[in-house]
Amino acid sequence: MPDKLSFKHEPVALVIPSYNEGLRIGELLRTVCQVGLLSRIIVVDDGSTDDTAAVVQASARTDPRIQLLPMADNRGKAAAMVAGAEASGCDLISFIDADLLRLRPEHVIELIEPVRAGTCSMTLGLFTGGRWSTDNSHRLTPYLSGQRCLRWSLFRSIPDLDTSRAGIEVALSLYAWRHGYRVCPVHWHGVTHVMKIEKMGLLRGNLSHLKMYGEILRYLLHILTADRRQARLSKPR
Repeated sequence: MPDKLSFKHEPVALVIPSYNEGLRIGELLRTVCQVGLLSRIIVVDDGSTDDTAAVVQASARTDPRIQLLPMADNRGKAAAMVAGAEASGCDLISFIDADLLRLRPEHVIELIEPVRAGTCSMTLGLFTGGRWSTDNSHRLTPYLSGQRCLRWSLFRSIPDLDTSRAGIEVALSLYAWRHGYRVCPVHWHGVTHVMKIEKMGLLRGNLSHLKMYGEILRYLLHILTADRRQARLSKPR
């Protein structure tokens, strides 16, 4: 693995949207700081009420690439991802979730390299060999993965991207499909994440899942409505 100071190629930013991940973000940052390809590591604190910001600031004292980007309130994952991408100053951007477990530096490199090399326009990090529940989720709905690398210049013009909340992964996947951008799956063996019911308990975790799927459905309905409106406007009179 290259030394973290030996980066001489195109700048690569890693954006980590985070909400109340003080228990996990420190370990995640220790892992990604070993990735020499990264020129910036931006943690977007989406209005956390725990010590997420303090943990990130402590980590930043050991690696100058780490930057804390605080949001005044909880605006949702999409707003956090867009804010991080825009603040990065990079076109080549990787996104990962803050609650990942057993992530290794090589996983991040594997996510970045196909896009950097021009093999594809976007990669998807898919869990395999971690645990059945999260493996199965990525097997059934790979387009919902939060682990991606892409060129921001291709995706930043997606309509209403910053307000899509949990629908942002669907927005990115749908836009790539519609424009014929090649998307490459990258299998992350052994990686999993902390599920909502583990963070919040059974009731609150399931309610959070319902809210997430509601936001995804709301975004899809918004796109469908916009398509129908555009079809009516372009129909010959």
